[in-house]
Parts: sequence; structure tokens; C-alpha cells
Amino acid sequence: MTNNRVPSHTQRWILLAISAIALLLTTTQSRATIDSTLQMQLGNASAATSDTNNHLHYLIQRAQYALDYSDTIGGPNWVSWDLTAPDIGTTPRGNYTTDNTLPGTFYHVKTGDYTNSGYDRGHMCPSEDRTDNTTDNDAVFLMSNFLPQTPDNNQGVWESFEYFERSLANAGDEVLILDGGSIYNGSTIQPSGKVEIPGYVWKVVVDVPPGSGSALSRITASTRVIAVKMPNIAGIRSNPWQQYVTSTNQIQSDTGFTFFTALPANVAAVLRAKVDGSPAPSITSFSPTSGAVGASVVITGTAFTGASTVAFNGTSASFTVNSDTQITATVPSGATTGAISVIAPGGQAVSVSNFTVTATVALTISQVYGGGGNSGANYKNDFIEIYNAGTTTVDLSTYAVQYASATSSSWSETVLSGTIAAGHHYLIQEAAGTGGTLNLPTPQATGTVNLSASSGKVALTKTQTLLTVDNPLGNSAVVDFIGYGTADAYEGSGAAPTLTNTTTALRANAGATDTNNNASDFSSASPNPRNN
Repeated sequence: MTNNRVPSHTQRWILLAISAIALLLTTTQSRATIDSTLQMQLGNASAATSDTNNHLHYLIQRAQYALDYSDTIGGPNWVSWDLTAPDIGTTPRGNYTTDNTLPGTFYHVKTGDYTNSGYDRGHMCPSEDRTDNTTDNDAVFLMSNFLPQTPDNNQGVWESFEYFERSLANAGDEVLILDGGSIYNGSTIQPSGKVEIPGYVWKVVVDVPPGSGSALSRITASTRVIAVKMPNIAGIRSNPWQQYVTSTNQIQSDTGFTFFTALPANVAAVLRAKVDGSPAPSITSFSPTSGAVGASVVITGTAFTGASTVAFNGTSASFTVNSDTQITATVPSGATTGAISVIAPGGQAVSVSNFTVTATVALTISQVYGGGGNSGANYKNDFIEIYNAGTTTVDLSTYAVQYASATSSSWSETVLSGTIAAGHHYLIQEAAGTGGTLNLPTPQATGTVNLSASSGKVALTKTQTLLTVDNPLGNSAVVDFIGYGTADAYEGSGAAPTLTNTTTALRANAGATDTNNNASDFSSASPNPRNN
């Protein structure tokens, strides 16, 4: 007997709850991804365009996949697609078809071009990934979706990796895939000679767990990336695909493409470095815990082998991997207080505690000119210029610039005042001659010292007490020093060049290069007084 009673209030609430749960499960599971807007979510790795005159990187966007087609190689540079479980069905394989949608000026590869070549017509977007219906499966049989692959590659290890990709999708994940060929040497399939043979075939798989929003929006630095680079040769049919795991950085290096351009730069950097199966790195400590720009820091942790990036609060640093558990890094210019991070094949490690970047005071004499007002000179005045290569503003109220002739121990000075900000120049105007046509830019300090146009000595001191010796190097009050021309005192192996009425001693890199060697740090150049 059928029970037609109306559900009770409690029963109705139970039914509503079951319906809500069912709806939630439906919205979080993968959905069919046959839509042209979904096939390039990771970005355009080669900046391909839809310009029909672009024979090297012609962009095609289909509902089933996107590709960068090369008329030169007769196949795709890369193919990109999105794979979910509903894309995988039971539709029979289609038939190989010439792609007549290519521009008329392109060669249209025919299935017969592969006949008797010894190479398979190697799907880039595989047939099994588009077996939801006949239309979608037919699309992957267009000859623009193929590259020559050896049978052992295509039917063996490559196919094995394709099965693995589909297992991820069948488990409920959304899988974003890119693949193509690399390391071409100009060899073509014979007898047609119409299609170039790649030395390797590669694939990048981004495995995105189910969730709300687009797959792209769910990708983080912890997302799994599996990249493989397989030699396109015989004899590898039975090899495990794991034997060919590499990083996306390696494939990027091989191809010249830039992967993951649609992702935030910091996330993309981590994902490109990943080698699937590698242990996650960790930072357990670093020493010292504070230091100035240029300081050496030893970072201790695990799984550092193959590290590609070390950063201080997001600013990349130069570094050396000493071992799997130790890295030595240099605090980079522009670094600020914050965490230290390491990107390695297993992902990214971030320190729990912050590294404190301490302020540095690094003032240099950036320019010396003694030909002001002399015959042939443009500028009316001699000048000395200093530069703040440090990280903090410096109060100059106790500083001075001091000058002596090339072999003298008698010094004269111009006292300084005010401040100089990090990365800025400070201009000191000195004595004027009777010639010249140009005034200096507005100086921050003015003196009456008459510098030699050819040879002399200039000291920047953090005292305004006059020096008394011929060679004051070693005096703790001397912040920087230059001897030019025939000066008998100088930093390093020799003096800066001999100058003229129309040349100045100019320190390299706007004044930032200071190796404590006047001979290499300075060059002779046209005067370029700076006050900013």
C-alpha cells in the first residue's frame, strides 16, 4: 500500500538539508571544461597572436584546447587545455584531418605527410581527454594538434603519463595542462620533409583540487605541479614517466617561453621551480639575525639542493647553496626587515622570524673637477660631489671635504651642513676661474678651495679639523679618499686618471662603486655635476 502522507515539519527540514548538501557537492565537483575561455587559464606562454601573418606563433583558441602553431615546424609550439572527469567519456576515436582553418599562406599538414616516416602522429591534446562527444573528439584529430613522436615514446612512457593525468581528473581534480616539443635541430619526417622532429616532448601539469571559483583562482604556491621532459627516441617504451620529471624552469629554459604568466609573480616563481616528488624545504634558523646591505647570512634548514631563489622580505639576493642544509646569502640592496624565503624544487620555505636590515652609512666622493673657469672649460667653478650609497639619511653637520695638492701635507677644507638622503648626490661648489660659461647646479655647500685641474688629493672627513699629514689613509676620520693624476696618496693600487680642464674624475655607477681602488673606481669623463 502506498503511503501518501505529507512529510512532517521535521521531515521537510531533513529533505531540505539533503538537497542543500547535494547541491554543495555538485558545485564543488569538477565540471566539463569544454569552453574556449578555459583552455588558456595559465596564460600565453609565448605571446602568440591571432595575426595570420605570424608564421612562428599563430594563436588558435578552440572550445577543446588552445595552441600556438608554428608554420615553420609544421606543428604546435605548445597546446593548452583544461581536463576534468566529465571530459572523459566513451566516444570512439576520430579520424585524422587536415586543419583547413589555418591561414591560407600556411602549409596545411596532411596525415599522409607522416606515412612511412617511422614516427607516430603524436597527439598533444590526447583523444582520451576529449571523449565526451564526437565533436570534441574530432577537434583533437586536426593535424595542427600533432607532433612527430617515436612509437616507443608516444605509445609507451608518454601514454603512461597521460593515464596518470586522467587519474587526477577522475579523482575529482581540475587539471590544467600544457605540452609541446623542444630542442629542434632541423630534422624533418621523411619522405615528406614537411614537419620538424622535436628532440624532446615536454608537459606541464597543474593539479588543482576541487573548489569554488575558477581553477586559476584556486592555484596557490602549494599547488602540485608535475613537469616532464621526455627524449623523443626509441628504447624508452617501458620506462616509468617519473624518470623524466623536471622543473618548469627547465622547460622554460629549453623553449624560451614564460610559463604561468596569468599567476601572481611570486606564486609563479615557486611553481616553476617545483620538481614533483622533491621534499619540501624548511628554514630552521639563520645567522646573524640582523645586518646591513652586503652582509653575509648563513641560512640553515632542509632540502635546499637546487634552490633557485633566496629573498629577504621579497627582495631577491645572491646566494650559494653550500649543502642540502645550508645556504650563504648576501643581504641585497633595497632589502627591508622581514622574513627570509627560499624557493627550491620542493616548494617555498619562509622563516618564522624576521631578519632585521640595519641602516648603513656609506658616503663616497663621487666626482672631483678642478678645471672650472680654466681655458676650454664649460663650467665656471671647480666642484666636489659626494654620494650616499647607504640606506639611511646622513647628517653632515660634522663633515668636511678637504683638499691638498698632489704631494702636499697642507690641507684646506669646505665644511658641510644639512643632510644627504640615501641614493642622492650632494654638490660642493669651489673656487671660480676667469673662464667658463655655465654655472653649476645649485650647490648644497660652497667653498673657495682652488683644486688642481690635473693632479691632487681630496678627502671626505667626518671631522672639520684639518688633516696634517701627506697621506691620511688609515685615519679613522677619513670616510673616503681620492688621489688623482700624480698624487702620492690614493686608495688601492693606483691613483685615478690625470685630469684636464674639460674632464672630471667620475666614480662608476653614479658613485656607488667603491672597491677602495681609485685606479679602477674612477674614470676620466666630461663634468656632470649632480645635486639630487
